Amino acid sequence: MSETHSRLLDAPTVPLVARPRRATLVVMAVALLVVYVAMLATGSDVSYDASLSDIVHSYDQSRGAMQLAAYVGMVFVGLLLFFGAALRNALRVSAESWLADVTLLGFVALAATLGSWIVTDVAMWKAVDYGDESAIRTIAVISDAGFLPLMASMIAVYLGTGLAGLLTGALPRWLAIASIAIGILAPLGPLGFVGATLLPIWLVATAVTVRLTPTP
Repeated sequence: MSETHSRLLDAPTVPLVARPRRATLVVMAVALLVVYVAMLATGSDVSYDASLSDIVHSYDQSRGAMQLAAYVGMVFVGLLLFFGAALRNALRVSAESWLADVTLLGFVALAATLGSWIVTDVAMWKAVDYGDESAIRTIAVISDAGFLPLMASMIAVYLGTGLAGLLTGALPRWLAIASIAIGILAPLGPLGFVGATLLPIWLVATAVTVRLTPTP
């Protein structure tokens, strides 16, 4: 046996020094809930066929207000990534499951989707500020189709979490089944928004009930 190989065998394994604590998950989930509600209350939802005057009115904001909204939105995106990583870790406490990886990838896809919406909103504000009618119409059409990636991320987040929780016992059975049901609705056109609407409440429920110790 070579000296290098011997050193590798003798090297101590690195323990996992920290798992997500209940307080960590709950604080992140509540923060996501608060920011989500604030974004809904202050955001603009304009259809591609809305009149130009309606679009301009919806985006008639100061530069500071738009920047603040964009920065808050990006904080939400960042929190989603942290929560997704913590939830993946929690789902693997009771038993290893590749479905926990699907959950994390779903949160990554969701964060990317919401981040693209924020970029689109900023672009729309700039187009309105410049008075570029052609750009306004183009961005409105792109924005209207932006729900499609949301469907994919909702499938991964809800189905991945629900199936992993059901198979490993990491989630209460009722929450795992409810998550699976919501995930199944995600690709069904307008019903896909059910998952988006329930997301902050589901995050809190998951944070409060997910098992953080191995099943005896």
